[in-house]
Amino acid sequence: MNRRVIIIGTLLLLAGMVILAFKEKPLSEMALLKGMVIILQLPKRRHSKSRRDKRRANWKLRTVNLSRCPQCGAPKLPHRVCPGCGYYEGREIIPPKKKKEKKG
Repeated sequence: MNRRVIIIGTLLLLAGMVILAFKEKPLSEMALLKGMVIILQLPKRRHSKSRRDKRRANWKLRTVNLSRCPQCGAPKLPHRVCPGCGYYEGREIIPPKKKKEKKG
């Protein structure tokens, strides 16, 4: 039988797996993956608490910068249309919503 040797190696593997494939029967990807064993590298020592905490130091929430609307004085995000009155830079962009009266 004619055989060819396929060497599969990655940076994660210390040595490549040797898989024999027959020329008569081409191997599918699943057949190749069944014979592979992936060895993942693990850290030799655990990280200290200070090293862990230094990494997580930037996971904080940032406060929202609100500004006052010059028309109605409601708080709004800067450079955006005011959700209260619909004005932006002194011009009406969105017409105000009319409130529905309750029938009693």
